[in-house]
Amino acid sequence: MKNSFQIPRSAGFTLIEVLVSLGLCALLATAAASAVAFASRTERAASRDSVASLLIQSLYAAQRLRPDELPFAPPGFRVDHATEIAKVSDDLLQEWHLLAVAADGNEIPPFTLRILEVAP
Repeated sequence: MKNSFQIPRSAGFTLIEVLVSLGLCALLATAAASAVAFASRTERAASRDSVASLLIQSLYAAQRLRPDELPFAPPGFRVDHATEIAKVSDDLLQEWHLLAVAADGNEIPPFTLRILEVAP
């Protein structure tokens, strides 16, 4: 007669199974965190783009209405005003207003608006 000896198995997980499940949870948490960070950066960039496009319109309107005053810049933007005399034809000189707009971060590259001095 053969004695069959079986090792009693207790209910539960082995160490390998626990480590694999913890590794999978870490991968899922990393993927979720990177997706949230990407969405947050995209939302912040879209917000800065919308503020910049509104700023372009308000700078142009403010310059056309009050060319002696520096237009108001929203928080996070810097506007520098300069003038430049350009020779349009042989005897005609025009004054250009140069508005250099720069954002605090690197989300939007700096740009310059050139507005011709024309009375409204």
